[in-house]
Amino acid sequence: MADHMADQKEREDDRPVAVDSPVAGYRQSGLLNITGYVEESLANGPGGPRAVVWTQGCQHACKGCQNPETWDTEKVVELVSARALADRILANPQHRGVTYSGGEPFLQARGLAEVSRRIRAERGLTTVCYTGFTYEELTGAGAPDAAEDFLREIDLLIDGRYVEALKSADPAAHIWRGSSNQRLIWLRPDFLAAERPFGGNVTEIHVLPNGAVIFTGFGGQEFHLNS
Repeated sequence: MADHMADQKEREDDRPVAVDSPVAGYRQSGLLNITGYVEESLANGPGGPRAVVWTQGCQHACKGCQNPETWDTEKVVELVSARALADRILANPQHRGVTYSGGEPFLQARGLAEVSRRIRAERGLTTVCYTGFTYEELTGAGAPDAAEDFLREIDLLIDGRYVEALKSADPAAHIWRGSSNQRLIWLRPDFLAAERPFGGNVTEIHVLPNGAVIFTGFGGQEFHLNS
């Protein structure tokens, strides 16, 4: 389980802080605004099973995006603290890591960096992150708030906007990616060495306890939350 140290400094660190971010519910509260969560995925990056977190808010507006409902940066879906989200991921002993998708995770970089720090410190879990930004944009002068801090916690970054014209119908193409312009950037070589064999992109169906159904993966990715 996540660290439950009760000393005063830990309590102070968990207090909500004001963060300059366009995502509703995060700007002033310090909470993460997420739009979806599934457990034990094998379709969203290597080193699974993985928890998958979809964040709310994205400014890229990629043509053909399968998750346009996640674009609205003023829409609040589920607000959760970094500690609570880390605890949720750690509660499943099968999880070997987390994958962040969206939406645009780097709009909530500070909170997600804290989640990844906690799960790595507690159980050595890895982090895969999808982003519409390129690595060069994330390390340049106009990078999102706390991007550098977040990058330090990521094992595999999958970067670049989705380009519909560069999507392949072959499920064995574009390993863990939607279009060929997107890149696998291995930020931790030890994670690359532990990469599982890749047999082709797949689509998963997750039925949640509340009856919602999520389709996810790269054999034609879709994301549905139906009550």
